[in-house]
Amino acid sequence: MGALGILVVAQLHSIPLEGVMGESEAKRAFLSEQGLLHATPERVRHPLFLAGGFFDAQDLAQVRYEMLRAARADEQTVAEACRLFGFSREYFYQLERDFMARGYVALVGAPRGRRPVLGLHPEIVTFLVQRKMTDPKRTGEELRQEILATYQVNCSRRTVERLLEKLQMQGKRGRRSG
Repeated sequence: MGALGILVVAQLHSIPLEGVMGESEAKRAFLSEQGLLHATPERVRHPLFLAGGFFDAQDLAQVRYEMLRAARADEQTVAEACRLFGFSREYFYQLERDFMARGYVALVGAPRGRRPVLGLHPEIVTFLVQRKMTDPKRTGEELRQEILATYQVNCSRRTVERLLEKLQMQGKRGRRSG
């Protein structure tokens, strides 16, 4: 989500929703469109969210922020904050790391799904292609070890195999395409 999306989310937070017909539905539609609609708002049991009004359990970014704030500013334990907001402690600590590294933008999430298989630096991809063309029998594990030795980049064997599959230099699960 770009800066405009974050601005719109911030503006929606400032709209008083009680008694205004249509605003709540518009906010819900916007949150859904942006991938920020909380899938399980019923799990949020913090008193501020149960009262309604400004605090909206359907707003995932707001719920995430308030969970972090409750554990760090209100001096609740992490376990208690997670229980009140319906998240695991593992999720809390990952969210906290992301928030400390990236700020508010971490609360609005990241693209869903698997990272692109071409997530390796283009120089490493070129290296892989050259090594595979030189010796087509090289396995994903052998190529992974060469990448580690040459570039000090530790990727998985499957990352190498997926890349070669995508480039049609290898069949599924390491079998050379014919």
